[in-house]
Amino acid sequence: MNKATSIYLDLVRFLAAIVVFSYHANKDRFTGGLPGLSHISHLSNDAVMVFFVLSGFVIAYVANTKENKISKYFINRFARLYSVVIPALIFTVIFDFLGSQIAYQPYDTWRYQTDQPFIRFFANLFFVNQLWFTSIRPFSNSPFWSIGYEFWYYVLFALVFYLKKPIKWILVILVCLFIGPKILILMPVWLMGVVVYKIVSLNKLSESLGWVLFLVSIICYLEYRMNSIGQNYVLEYTKYVLGANLYSNLRLAKLFLSDYIIGILISLNFIGFYFISNRFEKILLFCKKPIQYMASYTFVLYLLHFPLLYFFAALTYDSETAKTQPIIVVVGTLLTIWLLGRVTEKQKNNYKHIFSLLWQHFQGILAKVIRIKN
Repeated sequence: MNKATSIYLDLVRFLAAIVVFSYHANKDRFTGGLPGLSHISHLSNDAVMVFFVLSGFVIAYVANTKENKISKYFINRFARLYSVVIPALIFTVIFDFLGSQIAYQPYDTWRYQTDQPFIRFFANLFFVNQLWFTSIRPFSNSPFWSIGYEFWYYVLFALVFYLKKPIKWILVILVCLFIGPKILILMPVWLMGVVVYKIVSLNKLSESLGWVLFLVSIICYLEYRMNSIGQNYVLEYTKYVLGANLYSNLRLAKLFLSDYIIGILISLNFIGFYFISNRFEKILLFCKKPIQYMASYTFVLYLLHFPLLYFFAALTYDSETAKTQPIIVVVGTLLTIWLLGRVTEKQKNNYKHIFSLLWQHFQGILAKVIRIKN
């Protein structure tokens, strides 16, 4: 992957996180609505599809170029996830408790779920929050749903990529039976990222075709999102094929046909950009440091903004007017994310060390068990 493409993907990743944040910050209970953000409701889910395609691309890239062993693969995945997931869950509990004590009104919604707190915490900690038709929200932090999908994509990819037949297919089937259809139905979007990596690594497309793919993907996306008739048809057709019951039980995955369309357009955009990236190399290299700096906060921004929006909404809530202070809510949330991100991003190497030690310990136990059996 060339430098210009890497920077472009970082920029897209950061912008996708900003879209998700803006969509949530625009809600009445947080800010009363923000200027110019009344038509971005669909863009939030599209931004998550950007994360899925990017994730598949990055995983395929590191597995093919850097992580030649399954142990190294999982150590790096766990370190990346838990360096943010653990503090995000802990701070969610802290901010939810403090905020709900200050003013409960912003929390008075079905989105804030507090029953069975231990199950909520540990289901999300161990990525079993979205199995089959369940959806276990960690208190106020609804964006955690996508992590319960991505983790299992990492697992399935590793089984296919690193293991040999027939054991890998046996394990793949068992994992698929364990996680259920809701997670699997969105996996094609994630796999599109893997396909993107395969195509760009071959490096066989022309620059002219790259321009076509890049521009057409943008035009088609704008047309799809501006054409409500087409969107409604896709959603109604999905509901008709699945039936109202199954459609409802799929929860956020029920938009999968629309997500496939978005995923294809995102993939075409990434492929197209790779083959025209030399045209943008100078400007992207000039902006490299600020883009990479902002992109480094993407994960913590995604996983912490929701409880922080609740907290600052409660902190500024005026019971007489039933309003909050939108500037304080938005700036306070982003500033706190910046402060916490400076800490979490520095912990990845520590988590790698911890998981390396755990892997060595597991290997030692396994060796003893085999020796005893023999």
